[in-house]
Amino acid sequence: DFDVVFGPAYKGIPLAVVTAIALHELYGKEVRYCCNRKEAKDHGADAGNLLGATLNDGDRVIMVEDVTTSGKSIETYPIVTGAANVEVKGLIVSLNRMEVGKGGVTTAQKEIQTKYGFPVASIVSMAEVTETLYNHEIDGKVVINDDIKAAIDKYYEQYGAKE
Repeated sequence: DFDVVFGPAYKGIPLAVVTAIALHELYGKEVRYCCNRKEAKDHGADAGNLLGATLNDGDRVIMVEDVTTSGKSIETYPIVTGAANVEVKGLIVSLNRMEVGKGGVTTAQKEIQTKYGFPVASIVSMAEVTETLYNHEIDGKVVINDDIKAAIDKYYEQYGAKE
């Protein structure tokens, strides 16, 4: 249960908007959306750091973002919780890149979940993308062939979480 979909600037902005629209069109669920700006606007009716819906005390917020690599985008958490007395219910990510987070041990997604105490889920992981596209033809062309797969494996040996 949540009232507001929050998307961090910049890529999270269209994700928050389209998620709010889809929830209404597909399920009849009314939610508001809110996003942040990287630089506060100092003029006009929508001045400030946030755009979209105003966050209110008691709001339940779900955060959405395109990809979690290092977990840097969760730096918007203090912006969200500083705007009103809200409860962040979780973070939904389109793609979990499965790379080691800032702590250097586990994935950024697991670091976020541990640090902030809310669930983090992804729609798809890089392992699932690789498995699905490896030696699979799309429009007559193999998307991930043996050479590309070897390069991906080498990359994850260096940057991937070892869990």
